Amino acid sequence: MSSEKLKLFKNGDRPKYKIRETGEEVNFEELQKIILIYQERLKKLSEVTELTDFFFKKKLDYDKDLLKWDDMTDKDISHSLSESEKILSRIKTDEWKKENIEKVLLEETEKAGDRGKLLWPLRVALSGKQASAGPFDIADILGREKTLKRIKEAKSIL
Repeated sequence: MSSEKLKLFKNGDRPKYKIRETGEEVNFEELQKIILIYQERLKKLSEVTELTDFFFKKKLDYDKDLLKWDDMTDKDISHSLSESEKILSRIKTDEWKKENIEKVLLEETEKAGDRGKLLWPLRVALSGKQASAGPFDIADILGREKTLKRIKEAKSIL
């Protein structure tokens, strides 16, 4: 992470990093989780900022067409994001873990028959990128509140 994005300050013995854009605090363990999900994609350590910058932004900026999976219409995308929002909002904050997120979303994709129609728009809504880690990992790291907020923001750009 560039020093422009993160500012180190001490909180007892445990360092925390303050994100300048959002004012949020991130601890070393959270940064480690982010780097671990991108470890295989990294060719050089300097790429980490470009691949993971969306974790540290207030609002994502991307073209709405990026939300489209296959031949989905804006109405289909909106429906998919609403479904994701409904499903994920049922998970309580203290149960918000990758395993639980993955379980409930995959159960829903089995009913629909096409994982991409639910998971692609969700992943893009959370990352704003065409290529990123999976939506389960991203949602786990972002947390419940930020995940649901990004889904709402994605629906608003349609």
